[in-house]
Amino acid sequence: MGSYFWNVEGPQADGLACVVCGADFVKRKITSVVVGRNPEDESSVRACKAPCAAALAADADRMAREMWNAVGLDDAEAPDGDVFGVDGHFGSLLRDLKTLAGTEALLTTSHDMVTIRFLLSLTARHAETAMMRARLVLAQAKDVDGADGGD
Repeated sequence: MGSYFWNVEGPQADGLACVVCGADFVKRKITSVVVGRNPEDESSVRACKAPCAAALAADADRMAREMWNAVGLDDAEAPDGDVFGVDGHFGSLLRDLKTLAGTEALLTTSHDMVTIRFLLSLTARHAETAMMRARLVLAQAKDVDGADGGD
């Protein structure tokens, strides 16, 4: 997810609470989904799958329609992005992989427990987003060329 959620802090900024309603995902068993990023550290922020994420999706869809109408296009005329462009999921995937490679190098040389915990937290966040982005890019690539992928 490329959308930034500004002014989030505490558990919401760490992805441990809903960015819409504030529900605590640690204390309550609530299904959550990644809905964006915290601009401070690029970590994932989450929302309750229902109804909060659905409300965010509906709002994003409404705003996108308004923007297409403002430029004189409807949804059917919206340009398709380049699957392997650096501005889309593929570019973000490459940045996540670079971050993972860097944290791996730092973990092999770090001895301070505070630094190690931070690096492990960074690794978990980027590994999760890299997995989701890789799946998105794979699905987009299948749609473009009609390949079955063999997986």
